[in-house]
Amino acid sequence: MEKTILDYFIIVRKKLWLIALFVLLSCVMTYYVSKTFVQPVYVATNQLLVNSVMKDSESISLNDVNMNLNLIESYKEIIKSNTITETLIANHPELQLTREQLDKKLKVSSVDKTNLIKIEVEDSNYGKAGLIANEIAQTFIDEVPSLMNVNNVKILSPANLGKLPAPENASIAMNLAVSFILSAMAALGVVFFLENINDTLRSEKEAEHYVGLPVLATIGTIKKTNKRKRSKNMSEEVSDQTYVTVK
Repeated sequence: MEKTILDYFIIVRKKLWLIALFVLLSCVMTYYVSKTFVQPVYVATNQLLVNSVMKDSESISLNDVNMNLNLIESYKEIIKSNTITETLIANHPELQLTREQLDKKLKVSSVDKTNLIKIEVEDSNYGKAGLIANEIAQTFIDEVPSLMNVNNVKILSPANLGKLPAPENASIAMNLAVSFILSAMAALGVVFFLENINDTLRSEKEAEHYVGLPVLATIGTIKKTNKRKRSKNMSEEVSDQTYVTVK
């Protein structure tokens, strides 16, 4: 027998307390785990602008454009090279970083169809991540003239150390929202599953569908409280009657 939307609505209304309890426990557990075990990860970003090495009076050809693109790719690899990272580590011992740790935190990419290079650093401390991003950019600018015999790189947008951004691995509010949605969906799925595997006849409509005969009468559910009230009323009626005794 196929259920209608009204049937599912009735099922949800009957099991609403169970669904609410499941969602509440899930959200409480998510908050506890997010607050206790999940360490926030922040990302600091620094953007570098690579100017063209050609003079303004020269005509730009396809080879020149390709040369600039190749130059940007070379700069990306230089930023991640031992020359830059080890210089940074030597100049800032207070960071207490090894080359392997810095490589895991550092990400260098280029913005498509632009002369921009993006330096991103991840760390649980945003101030430390911003300091590393800015210092790597400055170290690269200081070293690139001696490495490439050009001086065409400038810092376009340094990492802002005065503003704390939202953590990259989602905030507690976001985790709670996701937990609420997923737990509600899971609870509804379990309730509907248990309802579908239960073959008990629970309504006149189901009885008519499976038996194929009309329902003539129904017996309502008698609760224990109703039984007690009924027995009490009967006892009162009996006690109020007048009896005649014969001696």
